[in-house]
Amino acid sequence: MTRFSRRKKIRRTLGEKNIDKLYHLFSKSQASYITDDSRLVIFSDLHMGNGSNMDDFLQNGPLFKQVLEQYYEPGKYTLILNGDVEELHRFRLRQITSFWKNTYTVFKRFHDRDSLFKLFGNHDYEILLRHKLPLNIPVHETLKLDYKGNNIFIFHGHQAGYRWFKLYHWITAFFLRFLANVLRIKNYTVAQNKRKKYKIEKNAYNFAKKNKIIVVIGHTHRPLYESLSKSDNLKFKIESLCREYPSAPGNQKQELEEKIQKYKKELVDILQRKDGEDIISNLYNSGQAPLVPCMFNSGCGIGKRGITAIEISEGKIRLVHWFDKRVSRNYLGYDGYPLHRLQDTEYCKITLKEDPLDYIFTRIKLLAD
Repeated sequence: MTRFSRRKKIRRTLGEKNIDKLYHLFSKSQASYITDDSRLVIFSDLHMGNGSNMDDFLQNGPLFKQVLEQYYEPGKYTLILNGDVEELHRFRLRQITSFWKNTYTVFKRFHDRDSLFKLFGNHDYEILLRHKLPLNIPVHETLKLDYKGNNIFIFHGHQAGYRWFKLYHWITAFFLRFLANVLRIKNYTVAQNKRKKYKIEKNAYNFAKKNKIIVVIGHTHRPLYESLSKSDNLKFKIESLCREYPSAPGNQKQELEEKIQKYKKELVDILQRKDGEDIISNLYNSGQAPLVPCMFNSGCGIGKRGITAIEISEGKIRLVHWFDKRVSRNYLGYDGYPLHRLQDTEYCKITLKEDPLDYIFTRIKLLAD
């Protein structure tokens, strides 16, 4: 074994130890019980800044606030902010709360009706050192949900990396705040490192599979449903439609052909991207079938084409995408994507995929080791 491969093995072991330790704490924590009547939405990685052109949240900030006020608040959803809400590596907390004070006002309304859970990530870890938290909203590391005796474990995701993130936190914060800001250098995060992203997701997947639970993370900025990337989901959709096609009535075959072609075009577009973002997403169990649908990722609030989130309601879990149709029209022409438009706005939501939680947990119990 080479020195490089030994180092990789040590780092992977440390990541697994981190998440095991987190699970040990989680096992002793009090669960929040949810039912089929519960409504929750999970956002992560907003990276709210000071409103300057170095603020990554600036593009989607108005969309996010409108979505909370016109959809999730009237719908009586519980809002879960899963880490990296504030970009404290680059900006001071008072700058962030001052510029985004209207958004914090919305947070406060969720909090006042006991419908807000705020978790910390690696970019807002510093908030734990504050004697006075914004709007006196408590901050936690994890959240455990109990659905009919089945556990959903929510944490930001950096815990599945290296144990020295606290040291890296201070070094990164110093570099970004006092050098990168001055030189106008944008953030470099784990979301831009395919190897680190894959490793963190794999550790989270193995942990969930081992304990036969659902985990919901953020951190890597990549929305995942049932441990699958977008390209993997598209492949399964295409395969399913192809199986359905031969026995379909003649009047339905044209519709199936159109869907297959649309999904095929979307898949080709993903696979031809220069960054190869989605290609490294192959199954986390090293190709050993079957894949266990135990890991979900809410994506991020700073996507170029909008915001992704995980919803849990009516006994179902779903991956949704909010976007401004003036900015992104990618999904408007695709059949099979339920579309919801906010009244009197150009903001739309599509449901990329959803399944009953009972079905997901049944598959986990039957397929996990």
